[in-house]
Amino acid sequence: MISVITCSIKPDICKRMLDSISQTIGTEYETIVFDNRETKYGICKAYNEAAKKAKGNYLCFVHEDIVIKTVDWGKDLIKFAESNDDCGVIGIAGGKCAKRNFIDYGGSDSLIKVYDGGSSGNNLDPETNLYYHYSNPDNETFSKAISLDGVFLFVKKSIWENNKFDEETFKGFHFYDADFSFSISQKYQNYVYFGMDLYHFSRGNVEKTYCESMFLFQKKWRDKLPSCLPGHKISFMEELRRASQVFVLYRKNNFSRTESFRRIYEINNVLFFCIFLFKRAKNLLFNRISS
Repeated sequence: MISVITCSIKPDICKRMLDSISQTIGTEYETIVFDNRETKYGICKAYNEAAKKAKGNYLCFVHEDIVIKTVDWGKDLIKFAESNDDCGVIGIAGGKCAKRNFIDYGGSDSLIKVYDGGSSGNNLDPETNLYYHYSNPDNETFSKAISLDGVFLFVKKSIWENNKFDEETFKGFHFYDADFSFSISQKYQNYVYFGMDLYHFSRGNVEKTYCESMFLFQKKWRDKLPSCLPGHKISFMEELRRASQVFVLYRKNNFSRTESFRRIYEINNVLFFCIFLFKRAKNLLFNRISS
């Protein structure tokens, strides 16, 4: 049985999600809705509390603002998990690499199949007014991944029991998913599932709390990052580019220049930081001369 778990603050939207689950899951299931309107827990604590009550062999953590339109996805996930002993977490978006200067799953190593509110070219679905995001380089139904996005996370209950969400470190609603899936990837193999059409009626907010959680993730896993699947790697220049994006993100969210530099320094080695400073100074000088 699958225990479908969600953290809810909008009952009407949650009901829409639950209705779609009942129409598509294709196997025995239960639903556990953690009403967070009064408790206001961080999502790690809410998920852990809800999962304690689960009767299913499998847990499926989902956001309440989704709709699934593919039939029998539950059967497919159980069948795959039971036929692959090393199966960790299965999601619908993630990456083949987790960079040291981790910020998101963008880039050539991204794996995703989802409709959501994030604009992406001309891939607009006229029925839902959501954009279709798809990246499946190897054209697989299940593609190996390192870490995963939290909109949909499917995992054996026995694995969760030994790798619970880190509610001590992540007290809000960001990077709980990257941390949870990356932690499990140390012992198991995570996957992105491309056999399902999932509609996510919102998009993430990159705000100051996002930056704080991002830094906590980077610090916690500093000695393990970057981490890639066999056959993939992150170049030094890619890490420099990502570090620049992280720096810009800090500054846009009102972190001081000194604090932004300090955080870049803390998660990277001295040589990297010196080169990073040199490149920023060089770019700044070039922009001043050009203007």
